[in-house]
Amino acid sequence: MKVLICSLLLICGAIAFRTQSTGVKGKLVCGSKAATGVNLKLFDEDNGPDPDDVLDQKTTDNEGNFFLSGSSMELTPIDPELRIFHDCNDQGSPCQREWVIRIPAKYITNGPEVKEIMDLGVLNLEVKGVFRCGTESAKGPDPDDDLGNGFTDANGAFELSGHTSELTTIDPHLKVYHDCDDGINPCQRRWKFELPNNYIFSDSDAPKTLDIGIWNLEGVLPGESRDCDH
Repeated sequence: MKVLICSLLLICGAIAFRTQSTGVKGKLVCGSKAATGVNLKLFDEDNGPDPDDVLDQKTTDNEGNFFLSGSSMELTPIDPELRIFHDCNDQGSPCQREWVIRIPAKYITNGPEVKEIMDLGVLNLEVKGVFRCGTESAKGPDPDDDLGNGFTDANGAFELSGHTSELTTIDPHLKVYHDCDDGINPCQRRWKFELPNNYIFSDSDAPKTLDIGIWNLEGVLPGESRDCDH
């Protein structure tokens, strides 16, 4: 009898575990050049003592394009995230910069074959740009920094500029407030980008505009916050 009960428990446990899959694609650039040979890893993040599961690992091609997909058998929904390891605008620092972008649950498929691939867009690893929410233009998100503010146009595009007088070098950030993939949660999601120093110029310098690329606002960034007053 004990053997039968144990067997039934094992069978029920095996049934409870299910195969889940996900996939992500996009393109990476570093300034005006394709970011080739960049290492990317697709993980299933585990919050417990178990190490994160690597679902796929690849490098960008000669044009900076990438596509990763993979599956894992889990009892609970997987928590996929894309990790990008790169040296763009690294200023000779040791090790590599790491970007982490969490993939929303809508891009998780029950089964071994991915049904819907998340398109992250064209990302400038340096950090004018365009924002999307899934496949639609993100009309209205307010990219706001201390020097200027505005709204994206009907195509999701924006361009901000500003100036200030400081004794030391300024530390510009771009803050983006949006409701993409936000459900009915109060306030807005806030993304924050630190702009590289080589895009800061004085009156005597030729101005350069940082093109951050075409971002899909569905992704979840580490340290992302919510803001009700901006």
